[in-house]
Amino acid sequence: MKKWIVLIFIVNLVNTVSAQQRITLQECFESAIINHPLYAQKTLKKESSALQIEGFKKDLLPQIYMNGKVSYQNEVISLPINIPGLDIPELSKDQYRLSLDINQVIYRGGIYQKQKEMENMNSILDQLEVDKNLYYIKKDVKSLFFSIILLDEQNLIVKSYGEQISSKMKELKAMVEEGASIPSILDGLQAEKLNIDQQLTDIKIQRKALITNLELLTNRDLSGVKELVISPVNIETTQQQRIEYKMMTSNQDKLEFSKQLIDVKKLPMVSAFASGGYGRPGFNYLSNDFDSFLMVGINFKWNILNWNKFNNQKKILDLNIQVIETQKKDFNLNIQVALNQLRSEVKKYQNQLNNDPEMIRLRQNVADNASHQLSQGLITSSAYIDDLEKLSQAKINMKIHEIQLINYKLDYLNILGKL
Repeated sequence: MKKWIVLIFIVNLVNTVSAQQRITLQECFESAIINHPLYAQKTLKKESSALQIEGFKKDLLPQIYMNGKVSYQNEVISLPINIPGLDIPELSKDQYRLSLDINQVIYRGGIYQKQKEMENMNSILDQLEVDKNLYYIKKDVKSLFFSIILLDEQNLIVKSYGEQISSKMKELKAMVEEGASIPSILDGLQAEKLNIDQQLTDIKIQRKALITNLELLTNRDLSGVKELVISPVNIETTQQQRIEYKMMTSNQDKLEFSKQLIDVKKLPMVSAFASGGYGRPGFNYLSNDFDSFLMVGINFKWNILNWNKFNNQKKILDLNIQVIETQKKDFNLNIQVALNQLRSEVKKYQNQLNNDPEMIRLRQNVADNASHQLSQGLITSSAYIDDLEKLSQAKINMKIHEIQLINYKLDYLNILGKL
């Protein structure tokens, strides 16, 4: 039983280490988006929208105000006649008023529901705006990811090239020790070996810098990652899903819905009110005493003549909808132009990849022949290095073509909004 537990632990440990040593492009995308500061705006904007809707709802509740007023006026109500035997008091020119006023909406044409739907549309646009900005981050992540992959492939080929140089140096050194060749034949190979070591050092430094930047974008520790993985890419689809296009469509929907808000303004508005308080004068304006007062009633408001203002507002909305429609057509046109260019690039690299194996085979034959001639003393080490470099470059070119092909396919998906 203990053996099985130890075995399971070892398997899990190996799987964990293996998972830590490799990472996919999609994982980097997800980490970069979730950990980016902009991502927090999605929650914040949702909370803001919810509070806005809550505010609209509270507009339906009774509105209660405490009002106060102190004033002085140069003239008050007085009777322009004198009646014998009747003392008419003179009203005070200073007045005081403190009241509690309540207003309750009865009917507003269903504006609350319209305001709620409009705010939901604004919230959708806010979320799309954040998604659009986050989507742009993928381009930076992809650029770093592919740069690292390219360096890793270059590193493997340069190492292989160095091993071939070292192997030939060992072979020629034995010949020099046996007196079959002169020592100077090793100088060119030793110099090239130093050059290879410098290239490997440069690659290591560049990779570390790129990994550091990728760590910053993804907020992940990638120091132990040895392999970067890209899933197969299919570009047969042509249906675009760009967030910018969705935003334009949502804006059109919002403008169309705004017409309903204009229609609400045409409807009557009814509300109940109550006002009570204490002051001088009260509602008896001929009394000079402080007194309480109370009034209740119904307010009714209806804009029955707007001089075609509302219709003009609708026409403006229709024109703006048409403007956005032209922007959508222009957007689609630019997408098609970009896709055509990328299809050309994909085809170019596919053709180059078809020729690369034959190119490598021929360069390998030339390098093998040069190696044999160098061992026979028929050519210099410089000539051998030149042929070997060309073989190494042919291998690097093939890897570049493979990586660039995938990169352009991902650019294709990026243009479609499907990265």
